[in-house]
Amino acid sequence: MIQPGKICLAELPQVDGRKKKRPILILSKLPSRDHWFVCGVSSKKYDMVSGFDETIPTEVSYFKQTGLKSSSTIKLGFVSYLDEGRIEGIMGELPREVYDLLIRRFLDQLSLNLNR
Repeated sequence: MIQPGKICLAELPQVDGRKKKRPILILSKLPSRDHWFVCGVSSKKYDMVSGFDETIPTEVSYFKQTGLKSSSTIKLGFVSYLDEGRIEGIMGELPREVYDLLIRRFLDQLSLNLNR
């Protein structure tokens, strides 16, 4: 069952407009729809945003439960929303404390724009 914290597989649009099948992290379900906020997961680390994105190295104790094949980075700035039918399957999941940390970082970043 798709739910927040799960790592799934889906096609996401890339910067150049092409779509690429990649792992995604399920962030949250949109209200009243079968759509989900998701963010991309990448094995490339050159554009990682320190203190915002999160690298999941193969050495971490929970790596096997993520279903990822290699050390990967959760890209919180690579956000999209997808119809549930476009999410192809569940690979694994993040521990609740890691998911909570990522959501807190994301909300903290968004809250910088409040009361301006």
